[in-house]
Amino acid sequence: MVETRKSIVIEAPPSIVFKALTDEAELVQWMHKEAKMDVRVGGEYEFKFYWAAAKITAVAKGKILELIPNKKLSYTFDATYQGSDRHVEGTVVTWTLEELPDDRTRVTIVHTGVEWEGYSYWLGQLAKHCRHRAAAPLK
Repeated sequence: MVETRKSIVIEAPPSIVFKALTDEAELVQWMHKEAKMDVRVGGEYEFKFYWAAAKITAVAKGKILELIPNKKLSYTFDATYQGSDRHVEGTVVTWTLEELPDDRTRVTIVHTGVEWEGYSYWLGQLAKHCRHRAAAPLK
């Protein structure tokens, strides 16, 4: 099966990374233009993106399949891209967090059913966001 697999080590503990992946207010700070997420197994989410340079708007929707706080998040992923002929359906995104020494986290994303190079950019954005949060944690 086709898949995209990327990993990065982030200078922040798993709790900060997990919150960045599941909290609506955090998601819109590093990835999505809009984010709604019912954080529970079976809960639904909707992410909206906009790429001004390409004039493409995307909407991704799905359901949470697995949720292990600070360790794993997996969800179905169906997306439509207005301004493009691209459509993604029947795929699954899985985020795995591995706690490392010195309050670091190895983050691995696996998107089954699609090959996409954009995750390198988004993992970099996630790392930057989480480093900032780790340096100045929210109260």
